[in-house]
Order: sequence, then structure tokens, then C-alpha cells
Amino acid sequence: MSDIQKEYASRGFQALGSAFNDTAAQLLPAFLTQFHPNFPVGYSARATVLEFLQAPSNAPLSVPILVFIDKKGIIRSQHMGSDDPFFKDQEKTMRAELETLLKEPAHAKKKAR
Repeated sequence: MSDIQKEYASRGFQALGSAFNDTAAQLLPAFLTQFHPNFPVGYSARATVLEFLQAPSNAPLSVPILVFIDKKGIIRSQHMGSDDPFFKDQEKTMRAELETLLKEPAHAKKKAR
């Protein structure tokens, strides 16, 4: 993800990472020290993640989870679990998804009256 962030940052891409397992708060510092991601990484409660994904509170979560949000803040696609076909050639499919979203125009700003 760090390579993708570096490559696409100048075009408006921002990767975000979130851990949501029960011990995420305790494990996150070691993860950051080991991997040095070049994008923000935090942690969240499982319930908050399910709410964000608009999934039922009893839905099983399978990692990794990738969520693509467009320039308008709308979730455009979600990919969950290594058995998702998206992850068969993750780098290629991620780049294709990003190219599609980054080519779309940003919403126009309203002019002051």
C-alpha cells in the first residue's frame, strides 16, 4: 500500500489504514515501528467498522478489507477477504480501480453569492 500511496498521492489518492481486532490499540505501535507506512494508520472498534461498511452488526469480517471512496466521499466498492477475486491480482486490480476513480471530476465548489 505504501508504494501505491507514493505513486498516486500527487493525483489526489490517500490511503488510510485501520486495525479493528480486539487488541488493535496495543498492537498498532509495533506495526507502525516495523512497517513505517507512509499513510495514516489507526484503530477502530469492530462495531464502528461494521457501521462504516454498512454491514449488519453480526456480519463476519474477513481481512484484508479494501474500501474505495470517490472524490465525493461515496463508497464505490468494497473488497473483503483473500478469497475475493479482487485479490487474485491485487496490484493490477487496485491500480485499475484507482485509475477509474481518479479520472472522474471532483464535485464543483459552490460559488459565493
